[in-house]
Amino acid sequence: MTIKTIIVDDEQHCIDTLQWQLEKYVDNLELLATFNSPKAALAFLNSNHVDLVFLDIEMPEMNGFELLNNVEKVSFEVIFATAYDEFAIKAFNASAIDYLLKPINKDLLIASIEKVREKKKPSILPEQMDILYGALSSKAPMKERIAVPTQEGLHFVKIAEIMYCTSDSNYTNIHRIDGKTILVSRTLKEIEAMLVDLHFLRIHHSHLINLHKIERYIRGDGGYVVMDDKKSLSVSRSRKEVLLGVFGN
Repeated sequence: MTIKTIIVDDEQHCIDTLQWQLEKYVDNLELLATFNSPKAALAFLNSNHVDLVFLDIEMPEMNGFELLNNVEKVSFEVIFATAYDEFAIKAFNASAIDYLLKPINKDLLIASIEKVREKKKPSILPEQMDILYGALSSKAPMKERIAVPTQEGLHFVKIAEIMYCTSDSNYTNIHRIDGKTILVSRTLKEIEAMLVDLHFLRIHHSHLINLHKIERYIRGDGGYVVMDDKKSLSVSRSRKEVLLGVFGN
């Protein structure tokens, strides 16, 4: 499948670099046009079929979010190309919207495009945009939900309803307080990045817990915690002091 693509960025050198990378490293991709002007890009998107848009966020005239809000029908995939800081990256992770940090790494670029090829349903959902835009606008610890990919699509999980998360190779099981489990197409490390600063702690290479859902801690070599659902989870020796330090012990 040939991916019909445009680039929208107010900095010409960023466009030139990305265009060169796409031509050199990516097969079966057709670059239809590049735009310094978001307004010109908007007019093009409203009158042409596009599969993929590389989109900068901070631009004059209108930012990337405003551009998407004014597209008549978002039927394309979006990869944000951004120079945002670490806080913003947490927002992108939580919204499950793809992004590339400038300067763009070629291996990450190739991986992002492969994800586009694998998606059965293109385009981002309004709920994803709400999570991302709200987090970037508030500049405060994030939100009520995270967006996580499953085999069926995206699942919007309330953070307060997560009891703990367990690793399953390249997947993660999210265990909710209602006893249900969601199998997510993300590693535990990626889920941890979504929940950082939100009262979650990695206590073991296989366990990420909600600190508000611990019933008790049992001492031992590393010890283990008993969660509110009576599940016992091991604490690694290297994480024991961190866990106890959270509670002032």
